[in-house]
Amino acid sequence: MTNCAACLRRLKKSETAFCGACRQELFDGAAVPRVLAFTSPAEATDEEVQHLRELTRQISVSGVQEKFSLRLENKANQAAPYLALTARGGQYILKTVPPTRFRNVAELPANEHFTMQLARQVFKLPTAACAVLRFDDDSPAYLTRRFDVLPDGARLAQEDFAQLGGRTEMQHGDNYKYDFSHEEMGRLIRQHLPANYIDQLTLFFRLTLFNYLVSNGDAHLKNFSLYRLPSGEYRLTPAYDLLNTSLHVDDGNGLALDLFAGDFTTPSFAANAYLAYDDFLAFGQRIGLPPSRVRRVLADVAGHEAATAKLLSRSFLAPAMQARYAASLAGRRQRLRCSLAGS
Repeated sequence: MTNCAACLRRLKKSETAFCGACRQELFDGAAVPRVLAFTSPAEATDEEVQHLRELTRQISVSGVQEKFSLRLENKANQAAPYLALTARGGQYILKTVPPTRFRNVAELPANEHFTMQLARQVFKLPTAACAVLRFDDDSPAYLTRRFDVLPDGARLAQEDFAQLGGRTEMQHGDNYKYDFSHEEMGRLIRQHLPANYIDQLTLFFRLTLFNYLVSNGDAHLKNFSLYRLPSGEYRLTPAYDLLNTSLHVDDGNGLALDLFAGDFTTPSFAANAYLAYDDFLAFGQRIGLPPSRVRRVLADVAGHEAATAKLLSRSFLAPAMQARYAASLAGRRQRLRCSLAGS
């Protein structure tokens, strides 16, 4: 392995698994091995699987993948610090390859990891720290450090947009996470973050564009959150659960949620039947951003082809999956540049 398991940069000869900066961000400088110290769910005994599932139920995190709570252990009788399963006080979330009928499920950890790194490194979106680890059978797993847990173990107050919007399964049915719009989410940001809503709306707009660019067809209400910093300030959390769903399922034409509230439709969508430049231009303005800022962000998210290709080539995705990912990016990028006005 010549690339950092987190940022994908080339490792120095003196480094193993993680570069110094990522080791510090993920593990506070501890030399944690890349191979996990417990059995992969695919290789576990029935008793071990039951134990893993009991731990899984302790984690209140949305998503279809099985997730496990981990903490960093540093015991005197161990040669090095290691990540251990825990039901309480978890500092990390581990996602394993799920036993589902989705296409290319073994690529899920690499897909989410690359998408998160793309958001952070190329498109300058704040994201949760993450890496790809391995079990001793070499199967991959996606690790992310919890941004809501402070070094002393205290947790930051956090609410996702389903909570902010008052959406529950009991009141709104099975589809409660999806029966909403990005425009309505913009209104919630203005309501809950009145002091700096322009900057936070800009971040939300950029993240919405990014989700469209990477074909993230499952960015629902529970995948966006606000949290309260130790300073008392509320803001959008770092992005999480980002991936290209088109590698695994047929994700339709656009985003998980409607872009606009109500029945609003642009002439562009009426003509093309897909979201394009004009739709996002209108969306940015409808949530309250200045037109000049909307255009700048649109131009930026539709660019960066060379940097994206370079990072993709270093990812842990298989070559065939890299090619599919690149093709999906090219298609979405073309749409983001398509305007009835010729922009």
